[in-house]
Amino acid sequence: MHAALSSALLFAALASPAAEPSSAATVAAAARATEKDGMVVGVSVLHLESGRSVSHRGAERFQMASVFKVPIAIAVLGAVEDGRLRLDQDVEILESDREEVGPIFDTWKPGMRVTIAYMVDVMLVDSDNTAADKLIALLGKPAAVEQALVSRGLTGIRISLDERGMGAAIRTDLAALEHGEQNGATPDAMAVLLARLFRGELLHPPSTNRILDAMRRCATGGRRLRAGLPKGTEVRDKTGTLRSCSNDSGIFTLPDGTHLVVSAFARGGADAAQRDAAIASVARAAWEAFAPAR
Repeated sequence: MHAALSSALLFAALASPAAEPSSAATVAAAARATEKDGMVVGVSVLHLESGRSVSHRGAERFQMASVFKVPIAIAVLGAVEDGRLRLDQDVEILESDREEVGPIFDTWKPGMRVTIAYMVDVMLVDSDNTAADKLIALLGKPAAVEQALVSRGLTGIRISLDERGMGAAIRTDLAALEHGEQNGATPDAMAVLLARLFRGELLHPPSTNRILDAMRRCATGGRRLRAGLPKGTEVRDKTGTLRSCSNDSGIFTLPDGTHLVVSAFARGGADAAQRDAAIASVARAAWEAFAPAR
């Protein structure tokens, strides 16, 4: 697919026909109902096997926060497939590499050596920032991640900052960052990315499976998409959080074995708990709208 195609055209190509009116109304109504206290919610839902889709603010730009770690993984594993990097390549962690914000900060010791495979895993499973920035450095710069997406025909996803850069942007222009002027994406574009990843259109099978397996083991999403789904549902997702922004984008398996992509971005509102609840309610609505009748 040509890189010049817009994300809207890509979404249309992947997501035709549109959802049945009742399904679309269920999901859109759930998203609108959460928009209280100044919160804005963007949602894109795509049923992979049928192509049925629905979105609410799907073409609006939101801050990805750590959802951008899925594109990083795609870019890194693409470089592995091209022979520019190796999964077993070990890299020294310097004191200057350690990012204090991150759930496994204490595991990073100056002078330790870790493989690229390990860094990809903890970046996706634990949303580790040290690994993310080290991988971006190996690629050369943040823009290399966006370039890897564009080369695969993916647009609508803007990446110009690493984690450290986002920290600096918070201090200089938080409002612009929260609105996705840097490291922003539309829900539709992220849904397209996940759909094409799952279908094996972006990477070779071993690389695709590595990312999807790590997303299945995501340790940070218990209060978002997963919270709105029946217990035991198979979910592969990646969360993101940055100040007033809370996100979750993933793929879950319906009872009939088919798959639903849901990309949900929330900004503003009273607090993080309200945003988490909004994402969970959207996931619940999407399940109810697209799961086969019992």
